[in-house]
Amino acid sequence: MRVAAGVLVALFLSSSASAQTSYPALEQEPACQTLMPAAAGGPLPRNPDVVVLRFLGVSNYELAYRDNVILLDAAVDKLSWWAPNNITTDEMIKHVNAILIGHAHGEHLWDAPFIGEKTGALVVGDPISMRWIRGTGRVGDKKMAVVKGLGGETFKFNGFTVEAVQGHHNIVPDEYMRKDRAAAEAVGALKGGLTPEQQAHDRRLGGMVPLDAEERQKLITEGTIAYFFTFDNGFKAFYTDSAGPTTEAEKKIMQGKGGIDVGFIPYYGGELAIPITMEYVRLFKPAVMLPTHHDGHRNRMLDMPMGPLNLAIRDEFPKSKAIAPLLRTPVCINTATKELYLGN
Repeated sequence: MRVAAGVLVALFLSSSASAQTSYPALEQEPACQTLMPAAAGGPLPRNPDVVVLRFLGVSNYELAYRDNVILLDAAVDKLSWWAPNNITTDEMIKHVNAILIGHAHGEHLWDAPFIGEKTGALVVGDPISMRWIRGTGRVGDKKMAVVKGLGGETFKFNGFTVEAVQGHHNIVPDEYMRKDRAAAEAVGALKGGLTPEQQAHDRRLGGMVPLDAEERQKLITEGTIAYFFTFDNGFKAFYTDSAGPTTEAEKKIMQGKGGIDVGFIPYYGGELAIPITMEYVRLFKPAVMLPTHHDGHRNRMLDMPMGPLNLAIRDEFPKSKAIAPLLRTPVCINTATKELYLGN
């Protein structure tokens, strides 16, 4: 009986090991070899431990894990001075389980009603964002979740949970913004300006999510939401799309945690950005840092220069990796082994 039991254990262990090695290596995962987002019909990862992260512009990322496709912000369409992501909103309706919105500025949510309506995805956001989404009539109440991020607002998916956390919107001094706009206009003039079609396109998007004075003020301290991901195997991630000072809610959720595995950390505000971003890096101590809102700094540059920020991170956190993936490039991480693969 002991021999037989030993054989059975050996067979079980052999079978278990075989199952663990039957999945493709990260560099061979189909989802890690394509620029096609899962929301647009691209493949999901075969390995149930692998998460695929894909930058779609501004602060928009796609997270694909097991049978879940989560959009972090939902503004697929872009203003003309942003680099095109070469994917259309009409394509991004094949598979979306949830849309998590950071705040009610148009470039973070103007496609959420359409994608939510077409996919039946759960749409989560602050009261200001959800007031506008409800007003479009495209998303039913049962598919909307209004959150304030003050604790206890948790959503369960296959393999992980997400908790809403109150954030703080970036505040750039008026004097800096005036100079920034002047620099952008000068560069725009050198480039020849926008075509009439581009101007019409930008006016349509720019006016899509109107806010009154009270909402604009509340958005800064009450209407910006971050999201904390806890995977069943202990892997942790944090997403926020705007960089104010870190909040008490963000500090609270990090209590007792030495760090996280992935931080989607905001990097916006031109020359003022590094100390703001580093406040988040110090709090969350991400093993991998992916920037949000770093691209298309008006029309002065394609991306905000990551070199100075990366040097600051390397000097203070030499084990952290700061990565600025190209649009739609798959960033694949095995949440169990922490192995990372960056696609082309």
